[in-house]
Amino acid sequence: MTEATDRGAIAPLLATSSVQIMASLTMFGVAVIAPVAAPDIGVEATLIGTFTAIAYGSGMLAGLLTGAFSDRFGAIRVAQTMMVLAMLGVACLALSNPLAALISAIVLGISYGPINPLSTHILARVVPEPRRPLFFSIKQSAQPAGTALAGAVLPLLVILFDWRVAILATGVAACIVAIAIQSLRPRLDGGRDLGRTIRVGSVMEPLRLVWRDSRLRCLALSGFIFSGTQVSLASFFVVYLTDALSRSLTTAGLIFTVMQIGGVLGRLFWGAIADSVIPANYVLPGLGAATAVFSIVTGYFAPDWPVLLLGVLSFALGATSHGWNGVYFSELVKFAPPGTVGDAASGAQFATLAGVAVVPVLFGLIVTLSGSYLAAFYAVAGAIAVATTYMRLTLRSRG
Repeated sequence: MTEATDRGAIAPLLATSSVQIMASLTMFGVAVIAPVAAPDIGVEATLIGTFTAIAYGSGMLAGLLTGAFSDRFGAIRVAQTMMVLAMLGVACLALSNPLAALISAIVLGISYGPINPLSTHILARVVPEPRRPLFFSIKQSAQPAGTALAGAVLPLLVILFDWRVAILATGVAACIVAIAIQSLRPRLDGGRDLGRTIRVGSVMEPLRLVWRDSRLRCLALSGFIFSGTQVSLASFFVVYLTDALSRSLTTAGLIFTVMQIGGVLGRLFWGAIADSVIPANYVLPGLGAATAVFSIVTGYFAPDWPVLLLGVLSFALGATSHGWNGVYFSELVKFAPPGTVGDAASGAQFATLAGVAVVPVLFGLIVTLSGSYLAAFYAVAGAIAVATTYMRLTLRSRG
């Protein structure tokens, strides 16, 4: 691969990362402003869970059509449309009534769901195979970066102005990104399939595609477990530290932040490793095995353990349980039949988002029924160990 090829992929990487940051900023910015917005809307702040579930549901369905729309209209044009929808979604929320909030959840979900598949569609065309793990890992790091940006900036805007101004600012930023990436459209959308038809049945095409191919099916089913485990560990981590270990909220929040930093750095590190040192089809199962181990270790955290030790182990948990995404999508592109990358990414994302919706609920149910977090940690560790074994056996023939 030449240096010129590298440079040619930088602009698409920046564009897809920017779109991903904006999608996360608008989607998860709602959770940041929920405590102050909920009274004005006339609902309880705890309904943010319902809001998120509705958004993920609409995002799952919208993501299934990403490949068809990207082929027909171009991935950059679809990305621009999603940024405009993000603006409309936050604008609905700013109307401050329950019905508008419901519409906001649906629209924001539609704007969020296609981002990963269309980003994969774009990068698969411009990044050579040996570089995909690193480039995809950088792009995937944009999601937690957008979430972190929401947590850092929106509270300040709420203090200075108002929650409506804060959330609308995220929509304005998304529209600015939509305008900024227009210059890439002639290059990246030049190969549009103007004859591609989009029907109601098009929703099922990505699911059929990933189910027919044994390797894509393996990635989709494993992604269900990997993503569900990741979100379960993140969702219950602070509660676990404060409830089971009697740590203060401040200390738990600090350790949680260390875990998230581990996730961001882990994505970059494992992407670089899979790019140049160890084949991706070894790195991905290795991350699964490490996640299983560190999940069990986390279940044995004790109240008298030093904060430094908890921080180190939490960093390792974040680096493994959150570090798989970029390598995962690079493998997905490798196994997708020619011309089907967008549909393959859409079908796999449906499975990963389904994992996000299902596994955390089961994790919480195990904690409730057993009265033990350790049982829940063992459960996700066992599930991801099965997924890791399945992945290793299925993907071993490709390096």
